[in-house]
Amino acid sequence: MTKRKEKTEETPKSQNAIEVVNFCRHHNLEAEMVGRWIWVRFEEDPGEEICQALLEFGFRFSPRRGMWAHNCGKPSKSARDSHPWDTYPHTTVSRSHS
Repeated sequence: MTKRKEKTEETPKSQNAIEVVNFCRHHNLEAEMVGRWIWVRFEEDPGEEICQALLEFGFRFSPRRGMWAHNCGKPSKSARDSHPWDTYPHTTVSRSHS
């Protein structure tokens, strides 16, 4: 992954799941809804522009999972000791079109 820019002073407003899915579709990102969160994974480094767009929209990078996550305004407890895909329903909500 590319190095991310420092977090801006502005905190992004909380988006709902529909807004997050629309963002992913607009940016041609493969996204999966797991429980109430949206996760985005890249096979290759997406580049600084996409990483910055994700950050500015409210996504956070999870180094442990190697994926970007957005809580869609529904914060939850840490899933450090679990695998959300084993606990919550999950479905692809946006597909990339290479």
